[in-house]
Amino acid sequence: MGKTFIPEEFIEKYSRILGQESGEFFESCCRKIPKSIWVNSLKTSPKNLVGALEAKGWNLKGLFHENAFALEGTDRPGQSEEFRKGFFNLQEKASMIPALILNPLPEDLVLDACAAPGNKTLQLSCLMQGGGKIVAVDKNVKRFGSLCFNIRKFGTKNAIAKRMDLIDAWKKNLFDKILLDAPCSSEGLVRKDFDALRNWSQGLVMGKAELQKKLILKCFGLLKNGGTMVYSTCSLSPEEDEEVVQHLLESTAHSAKGGAEVLGIRVGGFRFREGLTEYNGGKFDESLRLCARVLPQDNDSEAFFIAKIRKK
Repeated sequence: MGKTFIPEEFIEKYSRILGQESGEFFESCCRKIPKSIWVNSLKTSPKNLVGALEAKGWNLKGLFHENAFALEGTDRPGQSEEFRKGFFNLQEKASMIPALILNPLPEDLVLDACAAPGNKTLQLSCLMQGGGKIVAVDKNVKRFGSLCFNIRKFGTKNAIAKRMDLIDAWKKNLFDKILLDAPCSSEGLVRKDFDALRNWSQGLVMGKAELQKKLILKCFGLLKNGGTMVYSTCSLSPEEDEEVVQHLLESTAHSAKGGAEVLGIRVGGFRFREGLTEYNGGKFDESLRLCARVLPQDNDSEAFFIAKIRKK
């Protein structure tokens, strides 16, 4: 399939899952992804930044949020003075959706789990208008350095970075909102990096799923009763997506401390597919239909999975 590396095992898996739509899916995987940016409204307004960038000959088109824009007309946006000053961030449009779905308020205490390099931390801070407090956590030393750099660069003064393994967290019922954009098999990144699937295997998927199940249970425990969590991955593997949410539902079904409830998802101008309710002969809770699957051909974006969950 051109210069894009797609393993045969991957082709077989998604041919089964997507059926007649698999051809369009594989074709989309082989196309380079379009550029998009998130305006840092902590430092400038979308109107002012768009004016400055269009004066350079860049072409910007508004997307599904006043801070989100598709970008054309430049091959090196990261070399601009505006980028260096932190007036905008380069972010793929599908990856902007989880923070928008979480919709944190200026008074919230928010956990950005697995936060590095800080793209979603910036989004959360903008959505909170610089208010409240964000605890941005990552355990990887190198990635944590990037997170700290970006928090300073973007002026996210309501965010504090903490390097730790989230699995070791011991507190309970602490946060109003939690964003868990979990480490995954990174299937959706193939449009950014045509070799992203070079090390992909079903074994990798299963290993990531085990970690994701631990992370989602840990984050749910950190969430206040009545609080909201968004779980997301840049993978379409049901093992990393619906099966992880199903694991949470089953693990908390009889909990006296609050069970999990899947909520609906909608963003105007962006197309979602329903979550799966059965896979490989197994059945999931019917509420998993409310989860969102983002196929790359639907929005000319990365592949993504998003679940919005409330703690009763």
